[in-house]
Amino acid sequence: MIGIVLTAPLNYGFGLALAWLLPTTEFGVVSVLLTVLLLATSVLAAGFPWALARTVARADEHSEGAAEAFRGALVGNVAMGTALAGGFAAVQLTTGAILPGVGPGLTLLVAATIVVLALGQVLVGGLQGAQRFTAVGAARVVEVIVKVALGVGVVALLGAGAVGVGWALLLGAAGAACWAWWTLRDRLPSLRGAIAGWRSFAAAAPMAAGTTGFGLIGTLDVLLLGAIGHGHGVTFAAVGVYQVAAILAKAPFLAGSALSEAVFPFIARSRGAAEAHGWFVTAFRWVPLALTPVVLVLVVTPETLVGRLFPAEYAAAVGPTRVVAIGALGLIVGDMLLKALFARGFAGSAAARIPLAAVAEIVTMVLLVPGHGAMGAAAGFAVGAWVGVLALASVYVRHHRLGRVPARVVTAWTAAIAVLGALLTAAALAGAVLDLPLILLGLTGYVVLAVRGGAVPAADVARVRDLLARVTRRAPAEEATA
Repeated sequence: MIGIVLTAPLNYGFGLALAWLLPTTEFGVVSVLLTVLLLATSVLAAGFPWALARTVARADEHSEGAAEAFRGALVGNVAMGTALAGGFAAVQLTTGAILPGVGPGLTLLVAATIVVLALGQVLVGGLQGAQRFTAVGAARVVEVIVKVALGVGVVALLGAGAVGVGWALLLGAAGAACWAWWTLRDRLPSLRGAIAGWRSFAAAAPMAAGTTGFGLIGTLDVLLLGAIGHGHGVTFAAVGVYQVAAILAKAPFLAGSALSEAVFPFIARSRGAAEAHGWFVTAFRWVPLALTPVVLVLVVTPETLVGRLFPAEYAAAVGPTRVVAIGALGLIVGDMLLKALFARGFAGSAAARIPLAAVAEIVTMVLLVPGHGAMGAAAGFAVGAWVGVLALASVYVRHHRLGRVPARVVTAWTAAIAVLGALLTAAALAGAVLDLPLILLGLTGYVVLAVRGGAVPAADVARVRDLLARVTRRAPAEEATA
């Protein structure tokens, strides 16, 4: 979570800087490029890394089974990454259909980045299984720092454009992989030795299918907007405007993904459905408590952020931001359900239902994009995300007994959300002078009401107070020492 706190502003800043530095059309090209790599990351993080994390979480340190699993995951994922990179390069170089107008230089950079991502994702899977979450967060911080520093630098100082962004993405992925290798070096086996056979990674196939399908839900809107809208007035500039909406509205998903990844090994080693569900609830409760208020801000007052952060030519992103934010909340819930099912060994059932969501998204976009452009893509994303939630929830409730949320908690949370919603509505009507203060007041009021009303568990409140007390005591001690 600390890694997300550190990297989210940098990722925001990266997208914001590129929106200001690049022409709208070239920003649209970069948007598609980033989405291609996001989809590749989803595929490469899907099967082998999660199967490895599950094996490592259950195995004793330095066990031979874990060593064989490491070797098998490395060989399998790098081979898969090489195949994806080769397929992308072949299609792009022969047809130019994925990134129109992009030459061989940037194409080869993207292909190389895909291979490096394949290696890095396996190493991160090992770190997750070993519960080295600090190293996982640090790897992501390294990647973002390198990407942002080089990307903004080469575009702003050298005018390198999309090619410069491509180099930054490659070096960022390489930096993260190197960090993950260094922090995992004591658990990495010798490359010589037995490699886990296919049976050891039988869970990888449904995991890969499920995560790939889920990754499509989060990327099809950007990838298909230009293709479906071609001939209906949808240009790369329009894709760039939509990407601004996606940057803002999908940001809460980063925090939700961090929660689901952190709780994954605990669910994997649970001794039964009740214990596993307890760990799931531990992470999931923060969706309504912490992430839903953020999504509500994006739904009610997106113009506050769009107008202040991006150039005037991106003002049309306000409408899609509202719809994408609704879909992003569904994507968060779906991601938590998917990873919980993976950890419990129900990847096959999950993978069989995920395609329904992707199909629903494509059908919605085909129907709406020609007439509504970016709003049609946003609607497709939202429909796909929530269809995915329904599909995965049907599997989850079949294998877990759900408890009831105390009425006092529901009442306290509803009252806090109602106050926040009222102040956000006032902010939307107040205009550019008072909107931001009203939003901050609404969020503050929400936190106070949620804590005092008992919506936030008392144990969590106590932990936060203890942490603040320790930080407060440490500061004077450090000053006295100095």
